[in-house]
Amino acid sequence: MRIGKARYLAPAFALVLMASACASDDGQNQDDARDEQASLPAEDLNPADRDDLKDGGDFVWALSEYEEQHNMHHVQGNKADVRRVMSAVMPSATRYDAEGGFAPNENYVLDYQVSDDGLEVDYELNPDAVWSDGEPITWEDYEATVITRKGERDGDFEILSTVGYEWVDEVVEGDDEYSFTLKMKEPYGDWPTLFSPLYPKEYMEDAELFAEGYNKDIPVTAGPFGDVEFDDVASRITVHKNEDWWGEEAKLDRIIFAGLDTSAQAGAFANGEIDAFYLGYDAAGYERVKDMEGDGAYFTRAVNHGHRFTALNGSSPRLEDKRVRQAIALTLDRDTMAEVALGAVEWPITGEVNRLLRSSQNGYQDNSGDLGARDVERAAELLDEAGWTLEDGEEFRTNEDGDTLTLAYVASEGMDLAVDEGEMAQQMLAEVGIEVDVQQVPANALFSEYVTPGNYEMATFVYTGTSPFVSGSKGNYGMPLDEEGEEWGANISRHSLPEIDELFDELSVETDPDRYAELANEIDALLWEEAITIPLFERPGFWVMKDDLHNFGEFGLAADFVYEDIGWAKE
Repeated sequence: MRIGKARYLAPAFALVLMASACASDDGQNQDDARDEQASLPAEDLNPADRDDLKDGGDFVWALSEYEEQHNMHHVQGNKADVRRVMSAVMPSATRYDAEGGFAPNENYVLDYQVSDDGLEVDYELNPDAVWSDGEPITWEDYEATVITRKGERDGDFEILSTVGYEWVDEVVEGDDEYSFTLKMKEPYGDWPTLFSPLYPKEYMEDAELFAEGYNKDIPVTAGPFGDVEFDDVASRITVHKNEDWWGEEAKLDRIIFAGLDTSAQAGAFANGEIDAFYLGYDAAGYERVKDMEGDGAYFTRAVNHGHRFTALNGSSPRLEDKRVRQAIALTLDRDTMAEVALGAVEWPITGEVNRLLRSSQNGYQDNSGDLGARDVERAAELLDEAGWTLEDGEEFRTNEDGDTLTLAYVASEGMDLAVDEGEMAQQMLAEVGIEVDVQQVPANALFSEYVTPGNYEMATFVYTGTSPFVSGSKGNYGMPLDEEGEEWGANISRHSLPEIDELFDELSVETDPDRYAELANEIDALLWEEAITIPLFERPGFWVMKDDLHNFGEFGLAADFVYEDIGWAKE
């Protein structure tokens, strides 16, 4: 019997009570939703001049996980919550604005220039920049990062990816230790993305320090904040104002990153336990705090640099056939899943999403093609073709060996939406004879024990961009890092094609913005065809914070906050 859309929503009934008029089940009003999306600002930071902010104070910022690995070049450190902490305490060569512009971060790099032929990039470092252990930040730290990220170190380095650094042929010292030149094999158009963040050379050169040095510890820093403390009992990470900071003095005394389940953050904010959190699409949280807007709370609404998607583990024997993955894409009702998430927080629902380009970027378009609309009949045909048949009287499909088509769907037990998505997928896929086993796992184990090592078949979460450039996403979607095909790095779907790598490589050296966008869309279309992931919606730029907190919120394409400018209004 066909399961109606109302039944899909049953596990998340509370989520649809506030459904927006931006979209409906039959797809009406999507033009209005697109117009509303297009009208969103590039950023929403509740801005204020530094002179209008008081000196001092603590800021308690809720993160969804209390992370352990804080080496972002390590495969286990590739998380947005890790970046939020590390951006406060570590160097980064480039600073972006909300609309995608970039310039050297002069706290660390006074200037950089690329040659006309794109084969050399010259860096002039800030000689005032020093590590917290007193050592100067020199060209050797940058060289160490290049060598490690290229995969040229002896030893067991579990690097995130080689993207970007693979184009560097050599790092050459300049006139002194505060200058150097990257000699490129080919022009690399996205070179501003390199060295974000930067770690001391010794933590890049030694395999044990690479893996353990920044695990549950941040021993050496070089940012407006430092002196990092981990509190395992309270699940908090505290960073203190760096009194030796050579740039603009941080306005805050401390930032306290509080690890809280997503479902607990709104309550903690309402109770005054935290000062800000990312609300996103937490329906219950929105209900809890919506009346606080304008009455002590500031809500941000802008374009976010991320998208939510369902990941499929292509290395699973049950998902290695493209036809099975395509069948899943055709069976999941993406409109319903988006409405459950976004309608509940009154966010525009367009039915469109792009893996590589945000709606505020040049060339943004939907590339889902025939896989973008639900078609259970075609899905059933594909499953039959793949050898997974539904015998008379049976509920689920089996293959010629008698194995049942059962997929393990892992979801963070601390995020209501993730669990609801798993239960919706379970009901939707049952229509075509696919059994889904929804497994709720601890939030801090979701990636380290399940997703990254490939111990799953389906999961839903978010990719957030780290710069306006998109060639770095090759690490998320490209081929393995080793010849044996076992080290997938940041590609948690564990499947790709050489053609995808080739298109990313072409994208990397493209400087014409229109052709760049064309290539990004070609890649996105191919990822749809391979059903490597199933995009659901563009992530809302929806933060909730105390209204006297400034220069914090949604930064759009800027990749990071200017941490020294975050502060409280003068009374």
